[in-house]
Amino acid sequence: MPSVISIALPANALLGKYLAQDGAYTDCYMTTVSGDVSLEQFVNVFFDTWLFRIERKILSATIGKPSTQRDIANLATGTADRLAAWHVEERNTDQLLLAVGTGPIRTWLMRKCDGDKTHLYFGSAILPMARDGQGRARMGFTFRALLGFHKIYARALLRAAAKSLR
Repeated sequence: MPSVISIALPANALLGKYLAQDGAYTDCYMTTVSGDVSLEQFVNVFFDTWLFRIERKILSATIGKPSTQRDIANLATGTADRLAAWHVEERNTDQLLLAVGTGPIRTWLMRKCDGDKTHLYFGSAILPMARDGQGRARMGFTFRALLGFHKIYARALLRAAAKSLR
């Protein structure tokens, strides 16, 4: 089973711009697979794992945002900038940063080839939507309540993608 670890965001991570935002939550998970995996391959596999297909069905049923394998392929190649509820906020040859609608959620994927292996990164940011009694920015109650589940789910998604690439 692929090992997935929680690490600090790499210095060049597109998601890094949210690290300094007051009250924002960011995370980064990493795993390593053999060979040179392109960002296109990673995106295709990640959004089409058995686990993510469940999330895609839920999004289709609850918010009317269906997605197909063709939609994933178009996002992966850069010929489309949307997939279900996500849209591209920023991308380069090795990274993809997606925003969920106009809301506080960001999803980030990165690949880094290191000789005969590729490090795959997956991270999220949840931007603050509320203020505490002292006026400090913070995540809303729902996001705080689901954070434990999010951490388990994030690792499982990356593990499933890495397993599909083996």
